[in-house]
This record gives sequence, C-alpha cells and structure tokens, in this order.
Amino acid sequence: MPSLGLEPMVRRLSAAPKYSGIHPDTIAHVVHQEAAHAANDADLERLARLRLHKVVADYLLTARPGRLLRGLDAAVADGPDAVRAWCRTTLAGHFSTAERLPDLDEFYPAMFELTGPPADIADLACALNPFSLPWLRAATDAPYAGYDFNSALVAATGAFAAQTDPAAQVRQCDVLVTPIEADVAILLKTYHCIEDRLAGAGLRLVAEVAARLVVVSFPLKAMHGRAAVFTRPHIDALLRLGDERGWAVRRGRLSTEEFVVLDKEPSGGPQR
Repeated sequence: MPSLGLEPMVRRLSAAPKYSGIHPDTIAHVVHQEAAHAANDADLERLARLRLHKVVADYLLTARPGRLLRGLDAAVADGPDAVRAWCRTTLAGHFSTAERLPDLDEFYPAMFELTGPPADIADLACALNPFSLPWLRAATDAPYAGYDFNSALVAATGAFAAQTDPAAQVRQCDVLVTPIEADVAILLKTYHCIEDRLAGAGLRLVAEVAARLVVVSFPLKAMHGRAAVFTRPHIDALLRLGDERGWAVRRGRLSTEEFVVLDKEPSGGPQR
C-alpha cells in the first residue's frame, strides 16, 4: 500500500506543469480513487498520472486555450452575426462541439421543448459549451452557470461570457466533488467521459445533483464515425434510475445527438 500519504501525492501532481490547469479537487479525487489499487507510492503516481491523462485527453483542443479568444474583440465590434460566426469557428476547435454545429440552431429549442422553460441552468462539465450562449439566449433568458475543472477553459469561456453575456457565469470546480444546485442541469456528451473516469460516477451525479430536471445527451456516432454503441448501456442505466426513483423520463433526438431528460418532480411539485 502507498506509504507517502495521499495529500503529498496530490500536491506533487498539482505542481506538475502538465496538470496545472486541473482543479486540485479533481487531482485529489483521482489520487484517492487510485490509492485502493496501488501497490506502493510509485505505483500510485503511475496510476494517477494515467487516469489524469485520460481525463485531460477528453478535452483536447485543436487550438491552444490561450488562443481561443483571438478575434473576439473584432467580432463583438462587428455585431451579433459576427459573434455567432466567431463562435462557430471556435466551437469547431473541439470534436464534441464541432459535431454539434449542424444542429446548433435547433439544439436549445429542442432541449427546452422537453424541459419546458428553465428557471436557471447549470451546465455541468461545460468545456467549450459557453461559446454557444448566443444560441441559448435565442431560446431563453434564464440565468446560466457553466462549471468545469479545467482552469484554461474556464478562463477563456468566462472571458467570453463577461464580454458578450454578463449575466452568465463560468466557474472552475469539479462537479463530482462540489454540490451544484439549479432548476435544470445539463450534462452534454460528457456522461460517458465521467463514467470512464470512475465507473458509476455519471449515474451518481445525475441522481444526486440538486436539480428539478437533468438533461443528459449522448453522441450518435463515435469519433471513428461509426454508431456510438457505447452509449446504449449508459442510456439503459439512466432509464432504470428513472424507473427506480419514480421520475418521468423524456427522450429526444437530433441528427448528431440524443437527449435523455429525467424529471425529478413529475407530479408537478414545487419549482425553484
């Protein structure tokens, strides 16, 4: 078993340049998770680094985070259409958000058709999704908060929100560690990434988040272009969760993405 102690290992990994952008809570969560499988300190560090690499790899971009805001000032000066064009170009920098571009105009209307008007929105593990705020605002003026463990993405998307949608907020935190409260929580194409990080963590997040409705979405295709068959067990688990808890479950589909909406107050209980 590891003898160094978990907190010194967390500090050691947090100081590594490779992981400097990851919230310390995420690193601590991974270290504690891997400690149960490690034979010694060296093995714990190896396992934790492997897991952290996988966690970070899910958010790899074709552009460096520091360059994400290049051209935004000029787009803002040119008006809303230019900002939308800039957003489309920026969203194309990550596979998941690039994949959504064909559906972007109808994405939020389709979501809110399933949820009804939201009182406020928590975007869990938001990554680059705050760059879709212009499309969200075409569908609702509800308060929005995005949450992500990656400080570089939070800084870039938060700066975008501050310049284009001051009522929106983007905060750095690990949604598996920090409790989040909202009327509608959305978890867009990251449920399977969370499950890869820790089996059962995605289901627990959906079950425990303090939200009246939880929207979970899944890609229809994997990165290699074939059908995303890995999503079926996750959807089945969500359907079982809804059945066990007595929650209403609604489903929807666009050309690239599938929605599962879990309504935790299906009998029309009080709304926040």
